[in-house]
Amino acid sequence: MDTSSILNATTVEAPVTTSRTTLKLSLSIAYAVLFLVGTIGNGIVIMMIINILTSMRRTSVRGKRNSLSNTNHVFIYVLGLSFVDLVVILHLPFLVMDLVKGEWLFGTAMCKLYWFGESISKLLSSFIMTVLSWDRYLAVCSPVESMRIRSNSVSLLVLFICTLLAVILLLPVLIQSTVFRINKISMIALDEDTEELFQSDLQGTTISKCIFDSDTMFMLYTFVIGFAFPAVLITFFYSQVIYKVQQTQNLRTINNQDRKDHLSHRVQQVTKRIVAVVLFYFFCWTPHWTLNIMSQFNLLHVSWTTPALSAMFFVAHLLVCFNSAANPVLYALINRELRQQHMMALARKRLLLTHVRTDPHSDNPSASHSHSKYAKQPICEL
Repeated sequence: MDTSSILNATTVEAPVTTSRTTLKLSLSIAYAVLFLVGTIGNGIVIMMIINILTSMRRTSVRGKRNSLSNTNHVFIYVLGLSFVDLVVILHLPFLVMDLVKGEWLFGTAMCKLYWFGESISKLLSSFIMTVLSWDRYLAVCSPVESMRIRSNSVSLLVLFICTLLAVILLLPVLIQSTVFRINKISMIALDEDTEELFQSDLQGTTISKCIFDSDTMFMLYTFVIGFAFPAVLITFFYSQVIYKVQQTQNLRTINNQDRKDHLSHRVQQVTKRIVAVVLFYFFCWTPHWTLNIMSQFNLLHVSWTTPALSAMFFVAHLLVCFNSAANPVLYALINRELRQQHMMALARKRLLLTHVRTDPHSDNPSASHSHSKYAKQPICEL
């Protein structure tokens, strides 16, 4: 699963070729860059959305419920996606250490948390991207009928169900992942309290490996629920959105050429963004699943002695991590509604602080009225 087949075959005493050293160095740099970009990007989105939601919460408490954005629940989905993607990114330092040192240094408990956390986060990322496409489908194709479904409480419930489902489906990862003691010369697993382990320890040839060796059935069902099914749903929902938007444009054909041109431009923007989201999903996840399934069925035999295949597996894994690093940009930072709501939340905070300084006994700061124009602002973005 993932890069484990390569890392588990790593030997310290094996001849260190130039290509192998170059590959390890390149991968370490690439993972470090993704770690920095992904941590910063997801961190920014998390802070922005928390700022928006807390600001809206304070406003609603003061009785200004009519000013809450009708896209508030979307921010909850994006917040969940950013948290999940951040967890995917945060596992990278452990991978780099294993890559550089050639062994697992963090014990059995961290090994289980590493595999379980990474696996759940990747599955949840696909689930939430699917939910976001479903939400956009409801917003465009059934805006009135779906108003009750597209709410904060339903969003939290959906995220909880997705998380619970991912935990249940991936319990085998938590149970079966473990640290093996291995002789780095023969690469034979060593049982505890045996003469072989004692002699290997004396010779300094014992290394630890964090291993989760998935069977074929587990690989296939995680492929179906973690990629194939979400891919079908994402493609269906977004294709329906494109069809509905274009249909609406055709129904609004009027004599005003400027109006027609404006609608056409908006339709093109929405279509391009949706196509970009779908293609990016396939681009990042297809190599990962293709190579792992081929390896599971012994169509590929990969180790450090096959540097080209090793590089392919690591590049496929890098693309999955790149997906988690780029999702903040794709789903949040280019979202005009989120940026506007964030700026208005900051403005409300500044006005509130100013008002408190000038009139500390007031409980109804005028800042609460400053964002009402956004209550009616529709969102056509992802």
